[in-house]
Amino acid sequence: MSKSKNVLGGRLSDMDLRLLRVFREVVRAGGMAPAEVTLNISRSTISVHISDLESRLGMKLCLRSRGRADFKLTPEGEALYRAVLELDGHLDTFKSQVNAIQSQLTGTLRLVMPDDVLEIPQLDLPSTIAQLRVKAPQLHLSVQLAAPQELELEILAGRADIGINPLHSRRPGLEYQPLFYHQSVLYCSTNHPCAQPSSIDEEFLTQQELAAPSHSVLSGAAHLYRLFPKRSTANHMAARLAMILSGCFVGFLPEYLARQYVEAGTLTPLLPEKFHYQIQNAVTYNKSAAAHPTVKLFLDALQVEQ
Repeated sequence: MSKSKNVLGGRLSDMDLRLLRVFREVVRAGGMAPAEVTLNISRSTISVHISDLESRLGMKLCLRSRGRADFKLTPEGEALYRAVLELDGHLDTFKSQVNAIQSQLTGTLRLVMPDDVLEIPQLDLPSTIAQLRVKAPQLHLSVQLAAPQELELEILAGRADIGINPLHSRRPGLEYQPLFYHQSVLYCSTNHPCAQPSSIDEEFLTQQELAAPSHSVLSGAAHLYRLFPKRSTANHMAARLAMILSGCFVGFLPEYLARQYVEAGTLTPLLPEKFHYQIQNAVTYNKSAAAHPTVKLFLDALQVEQ
């Protein structure tokens, strides 16, 4: 039989795939007669299909026999069978990916964020949400607020998919993608005793009650917190801000959050040359969800300025 070059023309038709499927089942069954049950067609029809495939490819694929024992593939047939199995693997992967996209992008993406997320200047969450809606209009969003330690536990427990929080430590099982830094400074309300310039000295300052987070703080900031023996705690930034604004506490706040209150004359920074520290923020998700299409979609849509 003469051989043709580029017989498939770089493209598989529905007929090609049908003939390849017949060929695959014949090889699996060990002959044309045994393949009749699997394919639910007659032996003569199977023989015609195999002949059509051989003609299409320009090569002899098998030695025909009425029984199973004498069935044998030619070297070209063996090579084609391996290629068909490889094609099956690619098709299975493609189907899985399509099914994942269809099921997951129409499911729910559970976001967990700090309570001051809208105040963070480097992060544009509204634009991120808008992009998610454009790219996956059927995707249901569930957004919740949490303190940093709570945020990571929500993800580890499977109650949230992805979040943004200060990078305090790296927990096993979580993936962290660093984003940007922000500075935290010590503040008090303008009606607090420390707001008077004559009262601002380190010894007097560290005798004041601190509005502190209930979770562990960054190792780079721990030495500053240890200077304050009197503390009350709150797990959310908004609660600590309220405590400081009450005039009863001093406390560390991100500069971006305190700025509007400083400009309005209700907060005062306290010895910022000493009482300050820097925090890196990160997008956080479960390592097992790194390839999840909705997680990738969020990462692609994330609007962040470095």
